[in-house]
Amino acid sequence: MAEDQPADGSAEMPSTPLVVWAARLSAYFLAQGGIMLLAYAIYGFGTDPNSFAIGFRLDPIQAALHFVWGLAGSFIGFFRPRYATAFVLAFAAFYSVIALLGTFTHHHFGMMLSEPANLFYWLLVLPAWAIGSYALGQRRGLS
Repeated sequence: MAEDQPADGSAEMPSTPLVVWAARLSAYFLAQGGIMLLAYAIYGFGTDPNSFAIGFRLDPIQAALHFVWGLAGSFIGFFRPRYATAFVLAFAAFYSVIALLGTFTHHHFGMMLSEPANLFYWLLVLPAWAIGSYALGQRRGLS
């Protein structure tokens, strides 16, 4: 149809920016946090996180944080992509603080930040900063 084609008349649709795909990937956090909150609701919030499978060893606070960030990112990535750059940068900043707390301090605000969790957060924030910074540079015309 004519309304599905770009304004220049070409048959190609514009590609989705990388930062929007990064925001959409937070659906993983939504699913993981939701599954873990459901598991804690069934088994009790005092359940040892290490009794769960690898990849699901989150304490209830981490599960709630993952669920909230996943819900926000999924909504932004799929329904409000113009806010994706701000979301990815906020996500990177928040999880950088979590990674720093887990790595360099003993103040974890009640969260179980083990070495595998810290490694996961560090491996998560580095690409998030890179993608968010790249998108910000694209928006400002720096690249």
